[in-house]
Amino acid sequence: MIDADLNPQVIAQVRDATDLVEVASDHVKLKKRGRKYEGLCPFHEEKTPSFSIDPEKGLFYCFGCHAGGDAIKFVMELERLSFPEAVERLARQFGVHLPPASPDARRRRQTSDRLRTVLEEAQHWFTEQLVAPAGAGARSELERRGYGKETWRDFGFGYAPDDWRQLLDHLERRHPQGVIIEAGLAVQPDSGKSPYDRFRGRLTFPVRDSEGRLIAFGGRVLGEGEPKYLNSPESALFHKRSTLFCLDRARRAIADDAEAVVVEGYFDCFSLHLVGITNVVATLGTALTSDHSRLLRRRLGADGRVVLCYDADSAGRRAAATGARVLLEAGVAVAVVGLPPGTDPDDIIRTRGGDAMREMLGNPSSLVEFLVQDLPDERTARQRGAADLAVLVGSARDPHIRDELFMELTQRMGFSEDVLRDLARRMGGQRGADRSPRAGTSLGSGELFLARIILDGGPRWRRLVADQVDPAHRGDERLGRLIEKLKIFSADEANEDRDFIRWLQEATVDDELMVLVAEVSAGSGPELSEESIRLQLQRVMLEQWKAQAHEITAAVRHAADREDLEAVADLQRKLVELKSRKPDF
Repeated sequence: MIDADLNPQVIAQVRDATDLVEVASDHVKLKKRGRKYEGLCPFHEEKTPSFSIDPEKGLFYCFGCHAGGDAIKFVMELERLSFPEAVERLARQFGVHLPPASPDARRRRQTSDRLRTVLEEAQHWFTEQLVAPAGAGARSELERRGYGKETWRDFGFGYAPDDWRQLLDHLERRHPQGVIIEAGLAVQPDSGKSPYDRFRGRLTFPVRDSEGRLIAFGGRVLGEGEPKYLNSPESALFHKRSTLFCLDRARRAIADDAEAVVVEGYFDCFSLHLVGITNVVATLGTALTSDHSRLLRRRLGADGRVVLCYDADSAGRRAAATGARVLLEAGVAVAVVGLPPGTDPDDIIRTRGGDAMREMLGNPSSLVEFLVQDLPDERTARQRGAADLAVLVGSARDPHIRDELFMELTQRMGFSEDVLRDLARRMGGQRGADRSPRAGTSLGSGELFLARIILDGGPRWRRLVADQVDPAHRGDERLGRLIEKLKIFSADEANEDRDFIRWLQEATVDDELMVLVAEVSAGSGPELSEESIRLQLQRVMLEQWKAQAHEITAAVRHAADREDLEAVADLQRKLVELKSRKPDF
């Protein structure tokens, strides 16, 4: 357990003291190339070096697998450590003294420790009840579902007796009642009456965080009763919107396969793991959230994908569409398994076996193919559906994913790609109109040059970019977020003499943004000069001006189609005003 105050100043001190070349040299044979170092990437198999380190900035990047970041991220990824563990590891190596935790941090840690202790004791008690005489019904249910006794300990199955206070009475021998309630194991009625056990007459299973630490429970009712599934309430340890069931078991397979399968139910997830399909996680009675998407993206890498495998009913199809949008907005590619009507993954495995499920997962539908199936045949309704799909496709953060989806939507719907992109843009769905070709980097050449200006061009040019460049008109949304951060940085006079990259490291938890910074820093290119920077910024401002004009012109057409003359007049005034303005250089 880390017992240190890892405040921003301490973390910055560890970064300053750390020599990334020395850290990486323990794992990679590095060769100096100019001011940078190159070697074979330690994160994936390769024969030609694509791993690069910029020692001045303390950043690494691999042009093959797109891993990138600073020394802390390097140690986290390679040694499978948490952020605090990686900071402590580097502090120890480079002689940085870590101050003891603050009283508040110490209290928070003590609270977490108490809750985990109570949860672990409850888990032990639940597993004991499963093999006791009272657990006969729970054992029969597991065996009916195909879970032999040899699997019970592995999955952590237990049983909560159908009694109001058995667990509470057991735990109160060693723990205060308030802690048991705070852990979500007991319910305190609003009436003020005595608390009672939350889980009663249920098959139980532990919910763990991505590191395998117990944070909550799920329970499936035996026989009739509602709700069928019950989760622990939110607590200091457990937050449903940022927890994926079985991620602790699945994370290594997800990283190795660069693919994650997401299902809806506990037993859907268990059944897939039971037959050896281990890159599977489930949401906990909630839709996929942006937190879930970020958890998955970090483990999938830049080229991974999520396969959604939801129930084959209307609710499942709606959940797939909603989840797909959240994943696309996080920059994750999506495919969908269309199950036979009225089934779920657990049904398929129990009736047809693991090989049948494995074959379905190996041949998923593309997202567009899956969604187009639901569109009506009637022409007007189908056009409206195409517009909705264009908005969904346009929400994709990754420009390469977005381009591929638009191309497929064009082929399947028979509309021109420009029309679909225009629909997405007008209806607020498209994140960037430009297409960014992949040419050894995830950025187009113009955007790469702009990123280099921001990171290496000096304070004068950074201020100009912050003042005049619009983040919304960038093909790669990470560059837009970099410009937004630059605007915040430049608006604070106290930052005038600060290093922008170091400020970014301290001010953001945006892993994707820091990978972009590492990529640009590790790359090569012609030296920046006054003339080359000026010419590039002139191009950027002209492209931005054209994009703004195009958007207003398209909005005028849309307003005219609706016969909204007032909106047309207002937009035309904006267009005249825009045309009167020229980039200020």
